[in-house]
Amino acid sequence: ERQQYPYENDSCRRLFVAYREGRMASLSIYLAAGCGALAGVVLWLGAFFMNKVRGVQTRQLLTATLAIGFIGRAAFLLLTPTFYAPDERPHFEYVKYLAEQHSLPVSTTATDEYFQPPLYYLLLTPFYSLAHALSLRDSITVRILRAFSILLWGITVLLAFKFLECLSVDDAFVKIFVVGMIALLPTFTFLSSVINNDNLILPIGAAILWLLVRPEPSLKNSALIGILLGLGLLTKLTAIVYAPLIALTLLMRFRKTGAPLVLLHLALSIIPALIIWSPWALRAWGLYGSLSGMSGTVPFEWGTAIPVIWGELGEINKTFWAVSGEYNNVSSFYPIVGKLLFYLSLAGLLYGLLFKRERLISLAREDAAVMLASALAILINLVLILILLYHQGQGRYLFPLLIPIALLMAVGLRVFPASGAANSRIHVSAFFITYVLSFICFSLAVFRA
Repeated sequence: ERQQYPYENDSCRRLFVAYREGRMASLSIYLAAGCGALAGVVLWLGAFFMNKVRGVQTRQLLTATLAIGFIGRAAFLLLTPTFYAPDERPHFEYVKYLAEQHSLPVSTTATDEYFQPPLYYLLLTPFYSLAHALSLRDSITVRILRAFSILLWGITVLLAFKFLECLSVDDAFVKIFVVGMIALLPTFTFLSSVINNDNLILPIGAAILWLLVRPEPSLKNSALIGILLGLGLLTKLTAIVYAPLIALTLLMRFRKTGAPLVLLHLALSIIPALIIWSPWALRAWGLYGSLSGMSGTVPFEWGTAIPVIWGELGEINKTFWAVSGEYNNVSSFYPIVGKLLFYLSLAGLLYGLLFKRERLISLAREDAAVMLASALAILINLVLILILLYHQGQGRYLFPLLIPIALLMAVGLRVFPASGAANSRIHVSAFFITYVLSFICFSLAVFRA
């Protein structure tokens, strides 16, 4: 015993055992992550050599990307411990309250989600009621409600394809990169497999984007955009980021048609949204004295803003790419990979603007106005996160504009000559697959530890 535990007392012996068990747990976690990465590399090499032999079609790569995205979400749905996701328990309690009390709840603490608009929770209420009628355990009910998030992700993917089709995006690299981000971005893969009202924002936003870029804009389209924006505001107030995107896109697309027509389209895109959202806004103002109803927020302070904002930007970048767990506490080195990809794409955009402007314009095609509007809307979104959610910024608050972010990143990377190589589309698809498989295996191993 003295040789096994070279210590004199029981407390030191227990510390040694805990240290040894911790090292073994860490080893098993990174072994699981390595197995996931190995599976991705095997698929990577398989696709590469198959392309050499008989060619791999872009459609096959897209199918593989979406299949892995679905499998990864199913794994998170089943194996993530109950309520071990951001605010999943409060979201569940909101649905439970609606189903059992048949009325809207009132927020009384800083940790509940009762101040949130109700649309997402109302859509989940029938599923909860059915599970309750069958006397299912909460752990099973939670997984049933999680499945709705995966359905919403599927709708987002379909609308993203519609968006790319209307933009006439026929470059294989760009298309696969955008779909890879939507299907396999690690943080989004995790979030879109658990209970969270952010998951309804994305398909609503994808529908807005599709309507904005349709080749034959009409007043009917603008009215539909207004209705969708209103539904987004009834889901979560982060949908407000679509307002500048809508306004900027309409202004740029109709800049040659005259001010009256632009104003008419803007009115049809904003007024219906305000009408739909106004009853909830008046309720929130009456109950909480604010339109958001949020409590516990930290006021913005100009005196300490610069260092805080710098730290917040790092946290937003990290949590955008690859985090999981109840408090975004599972990440390891994975966010670094995404950050490097982001910096490379940003360098590509700057390089294109300064030295390869014709190349950049050719990639944007006739919809350069939409791309510019998207870039400005993303900047506005980031500023709103930093100011309104001071000390509370997270990468998922950028997800409403995930499709434009993915498109801009793809264009930035496509500026580099290497992206035009014959196998580049295979490499970008395989990269995302390897990235997410390793992260999923790592996260699930941490959950079990």
